[in-house]
Amino acid sequence: MVRVRVTWRQVTRWRAGRQLLTAREPDPVAVARRLCGIHAQVTSCGAGIAQVRGAADPDTATWTDRTLVRTWAMRGTLHLLPADELELWTGALTDRESRRRFPPSWEREHGVTGQDLHAITDAVGEVLGATPMSRTELAAAVQARLGRTDLAGPLATGWGALLKPAAARGLLCSGPADGQTSTFVSPAAWLGRTVTGLDAGTANREVLLRFLSVNGPATTADVARWWGEQPAPARRWARSCADDLTEVEIDGESGYLVARSDAEELAAVPDGGTHPGDGPFLLPGFDPWVIAPLSHRRRAVPDGHEKDVSRTAGWISPVLVVDGRVAGVWDRDGDLIRVRLLDRLPAATRRAVEALARPTGVDWT
Repeated sequence: MVRVRVTWRQVTRWRAGRQLLTAREPDPVAVARRLCGIHAQVTSCGAGIAQVRGAADPDTATWTDRTLVRTWAMRGTLHLLPADELELWTGALTDRESRRRFPPSWEREHGVTGQDLHAITDAVGEVLGATPMSRTELAAAVQARLGRTDLAGPLATGWGALLKPAAARGLLCSGPADGQTSTFVSPAAWLGRTVTGLDAGTANREVLLRFLSVNGPATTADVARWWGEQPAPARRWARSCADDLTEVEIDGESGYLVARSDAEELAAVPDGGTHPGDGPFLLPGFDPWVIAPLSHRRRAVPDGHEKDVSRTAGWISPVLVVDGRVAGVWDRDGDLIRVRLLDRLPAATRRAVEALARPTGVDWT
């Protein structure tokens, strides 16, 4: 691997461009394709992630056009993925599931054995079709298929731990909500075609390169954390893709990787002067700029303010980003955007934020 030397300023400017923060993209499917999925655990945040990049609300693409699929993916969280790439993601996710272990502590927590979980996953694939089923209806159908009334309690959990393996295998995805009730469908039936995951080697290679193309340069630990497992598989991915990767040194720190095809572009990003990648950017909750990679977040968040950004229960705050750093967190208060600064901002930057927020006003707190 050839070493490239860059600065953190070059990295943050390059990442802003790769994450579509310096160019408008009206198609939410294109946004999801570029970002490795749009976080959709909180619907309003998913819409915000698309809209800050210039795209329409993803709802039409998801529920009417069916060009986006809402399903559990990275870290077991809900994402919107391009429907025409579902085979890629299910291939890599199925491989991840194959490494899952079920120690006694897991069985006590979830009320089933690993063998039970495999049976539940198969049954989900057998009972789901194009007609949306609520969690209660799906649980009843699975129990009936397996003849296991004792699964009622475990299947009722709101976090969906026993359904996520079916999503990984491409047997389950979200259907349109019925009022306040979530529903599930078979991806194959919903999309009107078979969904067969790519082989693990091909899928893992592509996922790694996709991640680095939008979040790099990153460490293998960053990749593992984003994907939702231990570092060893990510290190194996990197070794198997060595010919496609370049080692990057950032301000003297080694251990970072980027796709070799991106190295020249990254190195060409200017380090001085002004640049569109410096922002300011008002990013919604759970924006990928903040979520991944963790090695970047440690440098982007001012010391002592980590819990303002990454809050209780995994909640990622909406943030104000200036010059590659989190300068504040924000929320909406009626017609105002209320910004709580974590660091001092020049008056000119404040005016730029106010212009960015129009027609909504800004309340500086």
